Amino acid sequence: MSVFRVNLFPDFKWSDAVLAAADRDGLRIFQSAVRSAREDGQATFEVDGIQHQIVRQSGAADIELGSQTVVWRFDDVKLAEILDMIEPLIDIKGPGHQYIDDLNTPASTLLISVDEYV
Repeated sequence: MSVFRVNLFPDFKWSDAVLAAADRDGLRIFQSAVRSAREDGQATFEVDGIQHQIVRQSGAADIELGSQTVVWRFDDVKLAEILDMIEPLIDIKGPGHQYIDDLNTPASTLLISVDEYV
């Protein structure tokens, strides 16, 4: 079973962050959806009963955290940055994480983690 969880992580080191914690299978699902959203404008996937909607939107860098739905709104540049950050996490042998900065809401930083907080 794949793991992909997203939560607001208050007071993480220097400020609030959004934590996307996954195992490698969950991260591959996210990677595929981000790639599809970049190519087609939107994509959806579901893990553990949570529906994730990824939407390509000009000028956006936002994550809406709901109880049953997470909506990811990013422009093309941010989607490309996320894809660039995911690939090494899938390829490394152990746990790891990457930071995506300059988000608008609900925090300025997205922390993508593999095999650390699962």
